[in-house]
Amino acid sequence: MIRDWYKEIKEFTSAELDALANEPFDEQEFKKEYGIGKFANDLKDIEEIKRALAGKPTCNIAGIVSGYSGEGAKTVLPSTAMVKLDFRLVPDMMPRKQLERLNNHLKKYRFSDNNIEIKFLDGVPPFRTPIDHPFVKLVEEAAIEVFNTAIISVSSAGTGPMYYFDKVLGTNSVCVGGSYKYCRAHSPNEFTRIDLLNKTTKCIGSILEKIGKR
Repeated sequence: MIRDWYKEIKEFTSAELDALANEPFDEQEFKKEYGIGKFANDLKDIEEIKRALAGKPTCNIAGIVSGYSGEGAKTVLPSTAMVKLDFRLVPDMMPRKQLERLNNHLKKYRFSDNNIEIKFLDGVPPFRTPIDHPFVKLVEEAAIEVFNTAIISVSSAGTGPMYYFDKVLGTNSVCVGGSYKYCRAHSPNEFTRIDLLNKTTKCIGSILEKIGKR
């Protein structure tokens, strides 16, 4: 466990907890889709699982490179290895602060003595628009008009410029989900549905119209 890794995590508001409770979730279907037998830390309570999915950071191994992988045999042990990681942070965690904690963790357990070097590639601070913000209601109205229904998702793992929309432009942002539930996002066989893409375009148009009238 990295010390203070979860220290700044922003707690959910009562409105966000209500939204999470109302969000549909099929545990067996989720496990089947992601090919898992159980959740991290052996979570079993559905509400706890929902809160973890929406409000806990992730650590992803993007790739590992080491050793010989060319033609023929080679039994020499590799002297170097490289791994690429990404951490999806949640409010109010900051990339540089988390990097500092990761480095301190490696130093504490003397990993740095073994020539382990960390290179910081990029970092985007996390942000979440308050669920009771008027803009959220406006987007919900537009979605219902086009899709006939709407599910307000409190938060999900991803990277985008939402933090800068708030801190630089002084405006809030909401992601309009237009992908198919089983689109296998970011996988080699990722796909989208044209009908949903068309509806999402109409939904965004409706949002712009509503903004213009208010």
